[in-house]
Amino acid sequence: MRPHGRSASARADWALARTLFWMGRFEASHTLLAAIRRDAITPETDSEFRLELLIPAQQSWALAMLGEVDAALEQAAHALHWAQTQAPLHLDRLASYLAPLHCWLDAPEATLAWSRHIQASVGSSQSADNAVLLEYWALSRLGRATDEGRTQFALAALRRRSPTQEAHAFSLYAQARFQQSPAHALTHLNAALDLNARFGLHHWEAHLQHLKSKSLDATGQLGEASRFLHLAEETAQRQGARLFLDDIAGIESRTHASPPLEPAT
Repeated sequence: MRPHGRSASARADWALARTLFWMGRFEASHTLLAAIRRDAITPETDSEFRLELLIPAQQSWALAMLGEVDAALEQAAHALHWAQTQAPLHLDRLASYLAPLHCWLDAPEATLAWSRHIQASVGSSQSADNAVLLEYWALSRLGRATDEGRTQFALAALRRRSPTQEAHAFSLYAQARFQQSPAHALTHLNAALDLNARFGLHHWEAHLQHLKSKSLDATGQLGEASRFLHLAEETAQRQGARLFLDDIAGIESRTHASPPLEPAT
């Protein structure tokens, strides 16, 4: 697409940056997005995929993983303001970025709000099924009651659509099961790591390894727990995933100037 004008080139760079993110190459994703000249993009008012929204939304993901939480939330706020003022019909598209962003930032209340906004707005769809898993994670993180049957139905629907979508969703499911009971989550965490490895998804890898170390510790398998703790730290360092590295190293979360973003009520 790059020879076909600046907007086409920007769209190609955005798509590549998104792929790099799933591969766990967060710095490369961020660098590629930061180099795009947004002022040179030709507005595409009839397009479902507005680069004015997608670029800062994707940038918020990369920055979050790099530990630049305030900058990530600023990019997300920029995308949200643009959608609210320039293209309200694209707000639902943006919500599919903001819900997982707040999940990565361990902000369950905001994740819950955005996941329910998606489900109320888009009807039966892949986005809605993913939002069910995000809601399940948020409720588990908050220690609230969950709907297991509804969650399994959403997982099955995603499995029918694409095995990669199932891998994405099962990462959330395994983490939720860990929140419910660390000692009983080992099978789910193993399955999530296997699915992600099979499809080249590495964005959750360090975090899932860290949770596996805690699950092993909860079942008394201390040697394996220590091994996976070191593996999680090595993965986070290799990826530059400072967001996870601080948690693995036991560094308390910092107070951030930018508050979580939640949908308007």
